Order: sequence, then C-alpha cells, then structure tokens
Amino acid sequence: MNHMMIDAYQASESRLDNLMAVDSALNEIVKVLNLKAVMPPFLLPFYYAKDAEDDGISAFVILQGGHITIHTFPRRRCLFVDLLYDGYYDENKLNSVLEKNFSCVIEKSIRTERRYYDSTIDESRIYQSGSDQKDFGPHTIAMVENVDITLEQIFDMLDSLPRTINMLPISRPYVLKSNLENPQYLSGVVLIAQSHIAFHYCIADRTLFCDAFSCSFYRIENFVSYLKEKFGDMVHMTIIRGSKHVDKIFNRENKVKEHGKWLNNSMKRN
Repeated sequence: MNHMMIDAYQASESRLDNLMAVDSALNEIVKVLNLKAVMPPFLLPFYYAKDAEDDGISAFVILQGGHITIHTFPRRRCLFVDLLYDGYYDENKLNSVLEKNFSCVIEKSIRTERRYYDSTIDESRIYQSGSDQKDFGPHTIAMVENVDITLEQIFDMLDSLPRTINMLPISRPYVLKSNLENPQYLSGVVLIAQSHIAFHYCIADRTLFCDAFSCSFYRIENFVSYLKEKFGDMVHMTIIRGSKHVDKIFNRENKVKEHGKWLNNSMKRN
C-alpha cells in the first residue's frame, strides 16, 4: 500500500479553479501511472469557507485498494494531493503530471508503505499532542488488522465521523466494491471542507486502512479514539502537512499589488 502525500505551491490560480483542469489531471494520473481506477473522477467545488482563501475544488478517484485526492486552494496558489495504491507506481511521473497541469512547485512529498509503521518519516513531520499548530493541517493514517467490515458499516462510519472530529461534511459517503465479482477491496470516501476521510478494507487480509486529512486542525484524538472504540488496537500516526507561512500565501494584499501594477505603469510619464 504505497502512499504519496504531496504539498505543492506557486500553482496557476486559474488552473486550480478550473474543474476541467482538475478532472483532466486526475484522468492523466490514472493513465500515465497505469493505475486501476474503479470509478471516474468525482469533483466538488467548495466556495463557502469561513475564510475565502480556503475556497477551492475537492476531487477524488477511488482506485483498486486506494484513492487519488486533490484539494486545490486557488487564492493560496497551492494544492494537496494524495495517491494511495496497492501496487507500484513511479512518483516522478506523478510529480511531472502535477507540475505540467498546474504549473506548481512540489515543496514537500512524503512516501510511506501503509502496511507497517514507517519509522523513516522525518520526525519533525509527525504530530505530537500539544505541539505547535501553525501548519496547514494534519493527516492521520491508521491500520486496523483482523476485522470484518461490510459496505454498510463503512458508509455509516464515514457518515458519522466528520461531526465526531468537528469537521464539516460537504458530501455524503461514496462507497463501493473494487469490482462486482470477487472484489478485493471495499472502499469509501467522504469529502469534508476542502479535505477528506477515506477507508479501504482489504477483504483477504481483513485489514482496514484509514485516512483523515484536514485543511485545519480537527480533533485528532477524537478520530483515534473513535477507531479504538470500534476496533481496539491499531497502528496510527499523524503527519503534519503544508504551511500558512506568509511567504507561501498568495494573499489578497499581494494579489492587489500584482494586479495593480498596470496602474503604476499607466501613470508614469515619459
């Protein structure tokens, strides 16, 4: 279960705010990386955030044993991408597709194998309770072994979890089998405000892989407690992603200055 988590900045604002551009990027990722998708891209524009700079597009594709998610923030000129897949893929090809489609700069990428606790991840990226919360948001990953789960149970968990961890759901859960006959995986995704929660259950291994990613700090402990109450022991970690540092935000003030340059030029006298 290879998982790439990518934070990209300095992207084209118009591309990040273009549904067709995001749809095209998702389809190209599937094709170029030779992934097995079990659904077409699902895209949802979200323009109701408390802070207008957090508006953008959330999109996903469910793969056989994983997913691709893209969350764009046009006013911040950044996007967050996840690719979880039960199989090999070339991360350089993934980066190339993103750079070509969004004219972005890949600032941070983390690759991890989800079937065990990856001790190679930079410790500074792992959230500790009470640590500084200036970063853009946490991504909690968990693995629960030796469990039996149905599609209905996955739907019910994804339907109730957003409010449990103090997040705003912007869709109902999308839950399906990897294929109709002899499915290998049961998968589900629910979109929360510019982020997502995803569950993938490997039927043969009786193992559940869980993700909760947020553009703001949700109640991490509540998510972990929810899973422990449901399933008991599990392996989990929370990775800190992104940043809201001033030099990485294309904020309104900067935007006004950039788009107002023509005024200064027009006022100049030869």
